[in-house]
Amino acid sequence: MLNTRKVFLPLIVLLLTLILASCGQVNNTNNAAPAATAAVSEPAASPAATEPAASTTRMYKDYKDREVEIPTDPQKIVYVGSNPGDLLALGVKPIGASLSVIGTQVAYPDLLEGIEDVGYPFSPEKVLSLSPDLIIFDDWDETGIEALSQIAPTVVVGLDGTFPTEERVRQLAELFGRTEQADAWFNAYKAKVASVKAQLNLTEGETAASLLVLGSDLYIMGNKGLNETLYGQLGFKPTEGVQKLIDADERFANISDEVLPQYIGTYMFILTDNSSETAARQTALMDSGLWKAIPAVKEGRVYTFDSKYNFDDPVTLDRLLDEITSIFKGSGTK
Repeated sequence: MLNTRKVFLPLIVLLLTLILASCGQVNNTNNAAPAATAAVSEPAASPAATEPAASTTRMYKDYKDREVEIPTDPQKIVYVGSNPGDLLALGVKPIGASLSVIGTQVAYPDLLEGIEDVGYPFSPEKVLSLSPDLIIFDDWDETGIEALSQIAPTVVVGLDGTFPTEERVRQLAELFGRTEQADAWFNAYKAKVASVKAQLNLTEGETAASLLVLGSDLYIMGNKGLNETLYGQLGFKPTEGVQKLIDADERFANISDEVLPQYIGTYMFILTDNSSETAARQTALMDSGLWKAIPAVKEGRVYTFDSKYNFDDPVTLDRLLDEITSIFKGSGTK
């Protein structure tokens, strides 16, 4: 009996120790539980776990009053229209654009590198091959909207010249969340306009007209292109004939040689390209007695520009100021 009690007594002590230790662990666990539960039920303690994920799309009402679900941060943009410079000025470079015609006509071919030509009219197959997540549409042919909408979310921002430059660009800035970039660009542009006017000492109110020589045709420009800078920024005034076009919201008028003097002002600005047909037409005009009798011609106030400056996107407008400065100072074409 004595030997048995000696054997079992240590065992009883050991069992009691383990039981007490176990009870202590249970109590500690129970005491910790409310804190753990509070951590789970208190949203402020773990915001990452409770805040909803940011939406990857949003609704946008476009120029046609269409509600379009678009990506909040589009990465693969295709532009259909004639003013890709609107996007480029905001730092948005599309992966594809309608470059078939304007690609060789704009003043910024260097900025078009890496942009795929989707054709003009656009090729649905080419657009589809680029897998865009957003398509920007600013073309006159509205029939293309539906086909593009089958490929990717398509936002209509205008119908080729619907809005003046600043309104057009600010609309895109809102769409892409780049209003600060738009503000910076227009502030810098207005400062540059003031600098150019000061350098050239231009007189406010002098009349001017711009003539586009394109192939065998002559066009007096109305409310678009080069005239936006001449009248809107540099202080020139349209002649009576040009003012009638502007009042009628006409971009241009195809005219004959005989009526040209009706449009000419104190200054004459000619837009031309490098084609042989255009060169021949321009030479024939300038060799004529009618041309030589025009006061602006006789007094040396005729300036010639490449027709690539007849666009009104921000990039062209900026580079046009440099060209005007060069031409008026004698280092450009006069």
